[in-house]
Amino acid sequence: MTSIHQRAADFLRTHDSKNLGVGQHDWRYYTGGAGDPVLLLSGGAGIGISWLDVASALIPRFRTIAPDYPSGVGSVAELVDGVVAVLDAAGVDRAHVVGQSAGGMFAELLSRRAPDRVRSLTLSSTGLYGPEDVDRLRMRVDITVATPWPETQAAIRTALRSTWADSEEAEFWIEQVVAATDAAGSAGAANSYRLLLELAEGVDELMHGSAWSGPTLIFRADDDPLITGTHTGRLRDLHPGCEFRTFTEGGHSLLISRTADYVATVTEFLSRI
Repeated sequence: MTSIHQRAADFLRTHDSKNLGVGQHDWRYYTGGAGDPVLLLSGGAGIGISWLDVASALIPRFRTIAPDYPSGVGSVAELVDGVVAVLDAAGVDRAHVVGQSAGGMFAELLSRRAPDRVRSLTLSSTGLYGPEDVDRLRMRVDITVATPWPETQAAIRTALRSTWADSEEAEFWIEQVVAATDAAGSAGAANSYRLLLELAEGVDELMHGSAWSGPTLIFRADDDPLITGTHTGRLRDLHPGCEFRTFTEGGHSLLISRTADYVATVTEFLSRI
């Protein structure tokens, strides 16, 4: 496989980087290719370039839109409204939506808040947090706010090295995450936990609401250490007619650990919609 640095350079060469002001926040997004639009929602780090391999595989047939999330977004509703504004700016009425990790949670909320903008849902390594996660997330917010940024930054590096221990490209992605979080520091890192806490505290409302009923694919690895079967099970309950697939191994970051399988799974599903 071509080196990660070359693939990143190719992504930046074939995708336009655009900026959009939404309220008090500056949204950056990458768009490339032509054809049916595909919105790519990344995990908690909120970096659009994390989709470089998937986007590069899709652009011969699809147009991809991959936003960065502003670190100061104050609520999940505000984040989803920003995503809708990105679609508006890109001239996209309806898109296939692919969400990884927290991006899958945001994709679920997008399908509730703006169902007419969604053509299909692909949700990977994700689920819905619930009451069992509230205390842990509150603690993470408090600890992150109280900890000097250099210490938090070091902890992020350590955690990601453990998560991506088997990946030869781990250091590249660690630097991408650290660079994305560096400007906002501890406040931005704490805010990402606040968004997840808001989701966990509001899960009952989501579970009792009316879910989007279009084509949906959910897939995960059985050994995912961050998203449990209970988390994913909530999404499956909301989408009883969904396609569901699992990998025996792959951990949480399937985009990195099983890139070829991830690309094949997504492209095969989208080719049938």
